[in-house]
Amino acid sequence: ILAVIVLFSGCGKKEGANPSGSLEAIEVDVVSTIPGRIAAIRADLGDRVAAGDTLVVLDTELLRLQRAQAEASRQTIRAQRAVIGDQIRQAMTQLNLAEISLERTQTLLKQGSATQQQLDEVRTKRDVATTQVSAGKNQIEALNAEEEKLNASLAVFDKQINEGVLLAPIDGTVILKSADPGEMASPGSVLLRLADLKSLDLRVFLSEAEVGKVKIGQQLPVIVDAFKDESFTGQVVWISPEAEFTPKNVQTREARTQLVYAVKLIVANPDDRLHIGMPVEVKFSDS
Repeated sequence: ILAVIVLFSGCGKKEGANPSGSLEAIEVDVVSTIPGRIAAIRADLGDRVAAGDTLVVLDTELLRLQRAQAEASRQTIRAQRAVIGDQIRQAMTQLNLAEISLERTQTLLKQGSATQQQLDEVRTKRDVATTQVSAGKNQIEALNAEEEKLNASLAVFDKQINEGVLLAPIDGTVILKSADPGEMASPGSVLLRLADLKSLDLRVFLSEAEVGKVKIGQQLPVIVDAFKDESFTGQVVWISPEAEFTPKNVQTREARTQLVYAVKLIVANPDDRLHIGMPVEVKFSDS
């Protein structure tokens, strides 16, 4: 929301003069978060858009290719893990047989029906199978870690690809278009600017005597310079709880030293006749 530049017309004038200001709107920039060539812009100056409408499409073909490459690597890892899983199961079977054989050979050695060499050979087979099982499990852990890295990369690619389509964040009207198809968008660059023109903001400043006469929700007549013969209404939606000095852009030094209270009004604009920056007055008194 842009800062509202307003004037306090009552300062330096007779008591009861109408406070004035300029109309402002809620403005939201449509900003690219990734670099890329602009493939399409689906809104032009003055177009009305609804929240969620597609406004800008960036070329994300390279990201899609990189994602496909990462996905292929993930599938390779899964295939390798399946092969190693089979190897581990085979090694476990061999380990179980080697342990049974080792117990049997130890018994036969005690009975004198086996030699120490036979026992050593069986023990070696058991140790080899144990090593194979352990090595296989370590490989599985390494592959799992590698897959987690690829999963993170794929999530980044998915996010970037999704961010290649810029949607309207609010219902509004396009008031700025700063790019065209074929140009390069850089992160942080403003491509479009939207403004909600269905209702406009007006901030005025009231003296202590005047601010006590307004309240939240109150409807006040608004006079628009461009439509002198027509009446508009502003609803008070906020009253500053603290006094402040009149803004520095007020012309006279005397007026700038006065303490005033900021009051914000919402002015309905259903037919789009009111525009940002129009000077207006709030008819606060009959004087």
